[in-house]
Amino acid sequence: MKITGTKGIMSVCLLFFIILLSSFSVLANTDNNVQLEELLQSIIEEKTIIPDAYTYINVGNFFMNQELYQPAQEEYRKVLEIDSSNTMALVNLSYALFKAEEYSQVLNILDQLTANDTANAYAYYIKGLVYKEQRELEKAIEQYEKVVELIPNHQQLNAELGQLYLDDHQLIKANERFVEMGYSQPRPRIMEKLIAYQVDAYCYLHLGNYYRNNNELEKAQQAYQKATQFEDDKRSIALAYFYQGEIDLKNHQYDRAIIEKKLAQKIYPLGDHNFNFDTFAEAFIEIGDIYYHEGNLPEAFKHYELASNMANAQDILAQAHYKKGLTYYRNQDYENALREAETALSLNPDYLSDRQRLIDLLIANSWSKITKK
Repeated sequence: MKITGTKGIMSVCLLFFIILLSSFSVLANTDNNVQLEELLQSIIEEKTIIPDAYTYINVGNFFMNQELYQPAQEEYRKVLEIDSSNTMALVNLSYALFKAEEYSQVLNILDQLTANDTANAYAYYIKGLVYKEQRELEKAIEQYEKVVELIPNHQQLNAELGQLYLDDHQLIKANERFVEMGYSQPRPRIMEKLIAYQVDAYCYLHLGNYYRNNNELEKAQQAYQKATQFEDDKRSIALAYFYQGEIDLKNHQYDRAIIEKKLAQKIYPLGDHNFNFDTFAEAFIEIGDIYYHEGNLPEAFKHYELASNMANAQDILAQAHYKKGLTYYRNQDYENALREAETALSLNPDYLSDRQRLIDLLIANSWSKITKK
């Protein structure tokens, strides 16, 4: 199966980059409407906006560069769910499996790619790597010879093939390869002509999610921080800020968490979603209630304020503002009490319907006091 056209060339380049970059390094010592809100909800759940095959491959290559072979395999398999014959994904998956020492799976994939003597240098090369690791030198040599036929005059490939002959005690063949390596004319560095994967905010966001799922929170924060340094993917950047905020919450760094949340919403309208911020907001309301009933109004207000800054869900946000209004009222700050009560009602009047009479009384008393001034 030959690869032709611009898309094919790009595929070949990208494949060769991920393989040779790792393998040759040893030799080199190297409030919108409802529809919008529903759309945002699906985006945040990553169900509506699905990256194309190239994006999955890009993220997989990024994981490979981080030596995270299992998540790399998962990204390549996502491509195959879309297109089971995607050569780039198959080769890159085989290489990720090779790095994870899953040799039988590697050969199963590559045997399909090299059936009928298909000219795929990358598949032959990885098969050669497998056989070399398994010390089946003759089979490794056979695969390397096919690679050299397709990519001639490549010094590093010839050097590897020569070493294989030497290890197999085929001294004449080894000498031929080393001589050819020495006499071959220098060629432009292949890496300079390759289309490498693009590191972007999406990659670092997924890297952060990977570490966060494994409870490696420090590494997750570092990855999220790198994601925020890009400019062209506002959604990924906003999510990175938001997830940083969630980690800050777990570390009881509440002020930082609030800042991260506000940055996220400023960069991209994530909408009202049930993130962990809501869980913390509810907890702060409960703590505030304890202080409120003890008569410690400053501490009660402090926790209600934290809750109002953290909450995303409107019912929780409305409750936080309602509690702040009660605290203002007990402090005889009727103007602010009125403002908070009206905010709570505007956010979620249905949720607060059982307290309507109390809020109406609060507003009436507030206006009464204000108008008497």
